[in-house]
Amino acid sequence: MKWTLSLSISQSSVDENAIQAATQAAVGAIRDPVTLFNEQRCILSLPPVAALNSSLDTKPLYSLLSIFQQGKLDDFEAFVQSNKNVISSFQIDETDAIRHMRLLSLCSLATEHEEIPYDAIAATLKIEKSDVESWVIDGVSSGLLTAKIDQLQAVVIVENCVVRRFGVEQWKILQHRLNLWRDNVKNVLESLKKSQKVGSA
Repeated sequence: MKWTLSLSISQSSVDENAIQAATQAAVGAIRDPVTLFNEQRCILSLPPVAALNSSLDTKPLYSLLSIFQQGKLDDFEAFVQSNKNVISSFQIDETDAIRHMRLLSLCSLATEHEEIPYDAIAATLKIEKSDVESWVIDGVSSGLLTAKIDQLQAVVIVENCVVRRFGVEQWKILQHRLNLWRDNVKNVLESLKKSQKVGSA
C-alpha cells in the first residue's frame, strides 16, 4: 500500500475527503512505518496530513505519526500514557507499535553514532543486553540499516542507515564524518607519496 498525496494541495484548501484520506494514510504509516520509509518519507509535510494537526479530533493522531517519523521508544510510551484511547480508537496494535518503535529507535541511534555499545542499544530499546544482537539483525533485515556486530567489543559498527529526520544536528554529524573521511584520504595520499619517494631512491 502506498500513501501518496498531492503536494499541490494547500493546507487551507484541504476538504473533508482529503482529511479522511490523510487519516487513513497516517494510520497506515503508523501500522507499517518501515514500508513508509521505503515509499514515502515526507508524509508529515503533505498539506492534508499537516492539516490533521489543526483539528482536535485528529491532532493526537498527527502527534503519534510525528513520533513514528522522528521519535524514540520513550516518546511513544509517554504518548500512550497520556493518550490511551488513541491507540484503540484507530485500531493500532500496541505490541506491533512497540516493536516498530524499537526498530526505529535503533535506526535513530545508528544515525547518531558510528559505533553503538550494546548497553546503549539495550537502554534505548528497553531490552535485555542478550537480545541486542537479534534486534540488530531485525534492523538490518528490515533495510533500515547496514551494520556489523562486534561481539568481542560488544559494539555495533554502523555502515549505513536510513535518516529519519535531517536537521541541524544531522548536518553537524555529516560534516564531522566528511572531515574524518577527508583527513583519512589526506593521510593515505601522504603515505603513497612517501612510499613513491622511498621506491625511487
